[in-house]
Amino acid sequence: MKTGKAELVCTGSELLEGKLNLYAPLFHERLRPLGFRLTREQSSGDDLEAIADCIKGALRRASLVLVCGGLGPTFDDLTRQAAAKALGRKVVLSGACRQALSRAFRLRRLPPNLLDQARIVEGAKPIENVNGTAFGEVLTVGRRLLVLLPGPRREWEPMFPGRLEAGLKAFFGLPPLAAVKLRSAGLGEPQAERLLRPAMRRYPGASYTILAGQGTVDFIVSGDDSRGVVSRAAAACRRLLGGALYGEGETTLPEALGAALKARGRTAAAAESCTGGRAAGLITDAPGSSAWFNGGVVAYSNAAKVRLLGVKAGTLKRRGAVSAECAAEMAAGARKVFRSDYAFSVTGIAGPGGGTAEKPVGLVWFGLAGPRGTRTFSRRFRGDRALVRERAANFILDELRKIIE
Repeated sequence: MKTGKAELVCTGSELLEGKLNLYAPLFHERLRPLGFRLTREQSSGDDLEAIADCIKGALRRASLVLVCGGLGPTFDDLTRQAAAKALGRKVVLSGACRQALSRAFRLRRLPPNLLDQARIVEGAKPIENVNGTAFGEVLTVGRRLLVLLPGPRREWEPMFPGRLEAGLKAFFGLPPLAAVKLRSAGLGEPQAERLLRPAMRRYPGASYTILAGQGTVDFIVSGDDSRGVVSRAAAACRRLLGGALYGEGETTLPEALGAALKARGRTAAAAESCTGGRAAGLITDAPGSSAWFNGGVVAYSNAAKVRLLGVKAGTLKRRGAVSAECAAEMAAGARKVFRSDYAFSVTGIAGPGGGTAEKPVGLVWFGLAGPRGTRTFSRRFRGDRALVRERAANFILDELRKIIE
């Protein structure tokens, strides 16, 4: 299986000082159809030596290196100079780039800041920027390519569909990589790996990636599918995952739940305590959820549970809010209030305080009410407050998905 290795270098001191960089998956999606695996991503501050060092190292390891950012006209935009230093070349004024900027701004004479934008690394082939002034640059380095791209997504992304994709295809001639993302819930990462190991052994020609979420696991099967190995491996993984598989591609858990409800003309409602509306929030993130989600209640206090959901005061006194009995009455109450076919409830101790020996932090009780009655179950989730809440929300959405009929 012939594939290319690609590395991404993102520049900007802000990336090292708190700004979250989400570019790697975006570039992965654009490189995969061109036959490349993104094998490494690194960030550099606005430092000439550091950027040059990143470029030199990446060119030793990968056949395609993309550098994103640092092509603007200000003092801290150093990517051109760093690339020139790494390659032992000069930065030169491009007549073609100068003319393009003159036409775009209808200026005979460019001011200094725009004139700087017409400078490129010696030997580079420029790519026009339809949403900005910084040109992309493609440099041939033996059998490798170095690509310099502007930092803003709205500027570099339009460069791919046309000239950049065509150039990469012509230079490398790699077959596209197929990828199937299988999305599951209710499995831990080690459990999913053990379950899918027979398929990985049977189809060693494919590549496999496992990505664990909070109560969810994505399993990606990828590679050259010209002989059908990816398709067959993915089919084997689907069979092994069984009911734990809730969707493929970018389908979310709430979207899978909504599809099951909508297909059967059913509706759902929510009653939440410790998750504070997290589960309902995930549901309403799904487009079109108003067609199958009637509404939800965050009944955080005991008084709210009694007043809004009809939980009995005696239940709370005898069993407490974190109990099977309270979860059952919350779910049944939500189903009644919202006149839905199904309803779920979540009540627990998210922490960090509030736990006891009998009811430790992380203990969550759930209720599911539907046409066949109400059932309850509990789980104990490990992690901090945010993790407990997120895992509990994902868990109950998946449990509801499994009982829709």
